[in-house]
Amino acid sequence: MSGMNHTVDYNFLMGWSPFLLLVLIGIVGLYLFATGERGRLSRFSGMGPVNRLKKFLFLFGIFLFFIAKGSPLNMWGHYLFLIHMLQQSIIYLAVPPLILAGLPTRMVDSILVGIGPLRMVWKICTKPIIAIMAFNVLFSFYHVPFIFDAIMSSTLWMNVSIVILLPMAFFMWWPVISPNLAVNSMKPLHKVGYIFGMGMLLTPACALIIFSEGILYQTYLNVPRVLGISLLDDQQSGGIIMKILQEVIYGTALAWIFFQWTRDERKKTEQEDKIRLERIRDMHNP
Repeated sequence: MSGMNHTVDYNFLMGWSPFLLLVLIGIVGLYLFATGERGRLSRFSGMGPVNRLKKFLFLFGIFLFFIAKGSPLNMWGHYLFLIHMLQQSIIYLAVPPLILAGLPTRMVDSILVGIGPLRMVWKICTKPIIAIMAFNVLFSFYHVPFIFDAIMSSTLWMNVSIVILLPMAFFMWWPVISPNLAVNSMKPLHKVGYIFGMGMLLTPACALIIFSEGILYQTYLNVPRVLGISLLDDQQSGGIIMKILQEVIYGTALAWIFFQWTRDERKKTEQEDKIRLERIRDMHNP
């Protein structure tokens, strides 16, 4: 097949994006300035320092985004479909929950309250049924062969796809990990059902790729083959990688929900027991 025996000349400096790195460093700097012990941004005044776990989750989310989009991984995604699907899994399934989990509630409240129209738009877009359908339908359309080939052939369309899909991914994850409980946050049991729904809606796109017996995407027909992987094996591996990472990420989210749920129930029980004991003491000591 055309391009099968070509090789790729590569050195470590290829494929890195200094511009994206500078943008992400700026975002991290603002976040640390706003959440640090000193020098908080005026609009977040009184927010107080953020614990280390939240900071780690936010910074790790930013780091993963850079690895997926600003490192040589992005370049290799044009040669191997499985690398492209790894990128997609990181950007849309891993990054949004990490960043949302790292956002302080007061920071989010300040933004949503300070920009009135944004709160209304956000409230509509993060409604569970709208959020879950919007991302998964658009993501499935993205992987329709002729759409995928058109996007991959143009840097402009690749950037447009991220500008559209990334906010949709944040909207989808918001009901599960909402920094603002007043805006479309769900009860733990509903979150469990919602995550199962997320998995079911993503399955058809993965299944189409995994079980296809022919080459779906023309994008990879005439590029150099690397690592000795055939086109069909590469394509099927891409679907498998996304499915596995989806299961791992969604499973981790479920474990986190159950942990939070049991912790809150334990606190609630302890509080009720404390109140009950105080009432018994009052009855015996009028």
